[in-house]
Amino acid sequence: MDAIEMLMSRRSYARGNLIDPAPNQAQLATILQAAMTVPDHGNIKPWRFIVVQGQGIQDLSLLVQDKYAGSMSEQHLNAFVREIASTPMMIFVCSNLVLEHHVPVLDQQMAGAAACEHILLAAHALGFAGIWHSLEADDGLHRLLNLKTEDSVLGVLSIGTPKRTSRAKRKSFTEFTQTWDRKHGLQEWTP
Repeated sequence: MDAIEMLMSRRSYARGNLIDPAPNQAQLATILQAAMTVPDHGNIKPWRFIVVQGQGIQDLSLLVQDKYAGSMSEQHLNAFVREIASTPMMIFVCSNLVLEHHVPVLDQQMAGAAACEHILLAAHALGFAGIWHSLEADDGLHRLLNLKTEDSVLGVLSIGTPKRTSRAKRKSFTEFTQTWDRKHGLQEWTP
């Protein structure tokens, strides 16, 4: 598969559609190294990766159960906990902001988000699948992940092998693209 075909065929798969195997250590190293190639204003690498698998997934599912007990229906909570517990691998991509730097915080956060995207692309290139979830990290998760107050979880990437593969239906870029020049202003895209 060439690079463009690989990009065009990437899609997200729900956690419930991800099964073992997850990437092995060598494949995971390749995936994480690919994330290090993202555009990074100032070359400060304002992120860190936390890989959770095996017993860590089971521990995380128990923490999720404790965290959301009472805030959602028991049926919904049990399904959510089972979904987490059956996920082959999760990678938390956390911001690691450098506040006393000339690079704006937004640029640093966007570089971290790009790292999330590269992880999913590299996993796909190696035959795996995944999905990107974002969440608000509360104080408990901040402590658990040893995050600084100003840091956040930019993405929780669930990765594994898809039970079933399918092609996603994509909208055309033309619906989301305009051209601009000084004389004509914004205009609809025309090929």
